[in-house]
Amino acid sequence: MRQLYPDLWQTSLERPVPGEPKAAAHAYLLIRDGGNVLFYNTGREASGKPGEDDDLRKIEELGGIAHQLLGHWHEASPSLSKIKQLFGSTLAVHERDAEAVEREAGTTPDLTFTSRHTFLDNVEVIPTPGHTHGSTAFLYRSPHGRTYLFTGDTIVPSKDSWLAAGFEDDPGQPNLRQSLELLRGLEPDVVLAAGALGDQTFKEVSRTEWQAAVDAAAASLR
Repeated sequence: MRQLYPDLWQTSLERPVPGEPKAAAHAYLLIRDGGNVLFYNTGREASGKPGEDDDLRKIEELGGIAHQLLGHWHEASPSLSKIKQLFGSTLAVHERDAEAVEREAGTTPDLTFTSRHTFLDNVEVIPTPGHTHGSTAFLYRSPHGRTYLFTGDTIVPSKDSWLAAGFEDDPGQPNLRQSLELLRGLEPDVVLAAGALGDQTFKEVSRTEWQAAVDAAAASLR
C-alpha cells in the first residue's frame, strides 16, 4: 500500500481482467472520524502468492475498515467475505447490483442504496447507471482540502485520455451518457477510478481538465 494524501491510501496493484495485461485495479482506504471506508475491493486475484495479505495487515494498522463501498458488481469476489470477517465491516452497494454481488462473492451486502444522498455524514452517494445497472460514484470533501471523486469504472483513465464503457442493457448508452453529464457537473480535485488501462487509476484534475476528461469519455462511446 502507499499513502496518496494525509487521509487516503491506495492498495497494491492488481490485474483483475484475464487476457488484458494493461488493465489495472486498486482500492482506496479513506481514514476518517466515524470509521474508515474502503472504496472498491482488494485481494480479488486470490493468487496465493506470498505477501498477498500485506495490504490487509497494513489496513489493520491504520484502524481497520468500518464500511466497504462498491462502485459496481464487477468488483465482487470472495475477498469481500474475508474483509467482512477480518474487520467486521459493513458492505454496501447499489440495490440493482446487490444480487450479482451475492452471486459473485458468496456474501450478502449489508446495506443497499437507490438514490443520491449523503451517507455516513460526509460521503455523497451518486448513482451513475450505464456501466452496470447499479454503478455508483462517491464524492468526499476531505478536511485536508481536496475533494475526492470515486468513479468506479464509469469513467477511467487510459494513457493520456479517458474512457467510458457500457456493458449492460443500455442500447446506445443513454443512461451512461446521462451519468457522464452528471459527473461533468461535479468539481473534484482528485478522480479515483476502480480500474484503468495502464497503471495509473487516479489523477489530480482542475475543473477544466475534468470537464475535458468527461467529454473525451463521452466521445469514446461514439
